[in-house]
Amino acid sequence: MAKRDWNLSGMGAHMMEDTAQIAIVDDHSLFLQGLSRLLEEFPRPNTARAYKSGLDLLNDLDAGVHFDLIIADLAMRPVNGIALIAALTERNMRAPVIIISGAEDATTKSNAARVGAFDFLHKSSSQDQLFQAIQSALESGPLTKDMLRRRSGRMSVDHDRGEHILIPKLAPQQVRVLRFLADGMTNKEIGQVMSISENTVKSHVKSIFRELSVTSRTAAVRQGQELGLF
Repeated sequence: MAKRDWNLSGMGAHMMEDTAQIAIVDDHSLFLQGLSRLLEEFPRPNTARAYKSGLDLLNDLDAGVHFDLIIADLAMRPVNGIALIAALTERNMRAPVIIISGAEDATTKSNAARVGAFDFLHKSSSQDQLFQAIQSALESGPLTKDMLRRRSGRMSVDHDRGEHILIPKLAPQQVRVLRFLADGMTNKEIGQVMSISENTVKSHVKSIFRELSVTSRTAAVRQGQELGLF
């Protein structure tokens, strides 16, 4: 794809005045170095700080460091990109987050959007696509209180293990359905036990899959057990 001629004239006067503070988070040094160099070509003056761990970023944020934008990889340890958004929300941090991932499936994109990522980009995206996302995020500015409130209602963070882990929120009936799935019951059998229609059971199962980021009953049961949901 041809490189776009990035012209500051269309970016708004406010974007020419301030130096954007951008955090880049990834546990791979090559990605951090590559993205840092790309940001040197972004038309708005910016200062990029690289972090090899989401925990390192959170420590700086807790110490009062401010960022206008956070760009984070999805698959990181011990804090993945989605869990990082959860931790930011818990702290009422309002900087928009762009998630970059090597995964391109619809479930991954949906999960990122559901927890409030400003944008989701595949690692094969062009420089033009990246700059467009960064420009849009910076122009959008900090999240509003209402946006934070909506994002907060979709997640919770567990600190018991000494790290930030995204804990899916399942309704009580969905937890019951998950237990029955663990027992190997069919949708029809679950519906009979719970006195609900088979279609309602199917709807619960779909919601469980979406919340746990899985595509099979076996994976849902395993994930539920690992998270201590039942």
